[in-house]
Amino acid sequence: SNNFLVVEYENFEDLKIFIDSREQQPLTFKKSDILKLDFGDYTVGGEDYSYTYIDRKSEGDFKSTLSSGNIDRFKRELERAREFNSYIFIVTESNLDKIKKGNIFSPHKVKLPYIWHNMRVLSHDYKDVCQFVFAQNRKGSQKIIPKILKYGRRIWNVDLQYFIDKKINE
Repeated sequence: SNNFLVVEYENFEDLKIFIDSREQQPLTFKKSDILKLDFGDYTVGGEDYSYTYIDRKSEGDFKSTLSSGNIDRFKRELERAREFNSYIFIVTESNLDKIKKGNIFSPHKVKLPYIWHNMRVLSHDYKDVCQFVFAQNRKGSQKIIPKILKYGRRIWNVDLQYFIDKKINE
């Protein structure tokens, strides 16, 4: 499944994407429906459904989710996903460098080593349930979300970030 990101020509537009009704700034897709999801912000319906979900995060959401006040709530979401044999790709609309730079100038500084630590712990403790993916920006997440949902279960154990970084640096 190394060609995950190479498959630019495949048509992802026919995918029916379900968007959680609580999603604050929903992305727009050609075919979508809004409904209440048990976890995550996006999934697909019909024959493409494979227990795969996307949790979309802005840079701010990412930092706040992994900070001390919210990490337990997020763990509960991951526990729920595990109970349902599901998998969540946490797609963040930023990258590590941007997060580091942004934090320097942010009025709401967070302790980044603590954030990175929590990300590593979750990636380890919930490797059967989730992985973090940095999509650079909103446009990046708009592009990658349908692909992730289309490939679904086939890429649960693929290190997507490796392929994204490789493609960016080509």
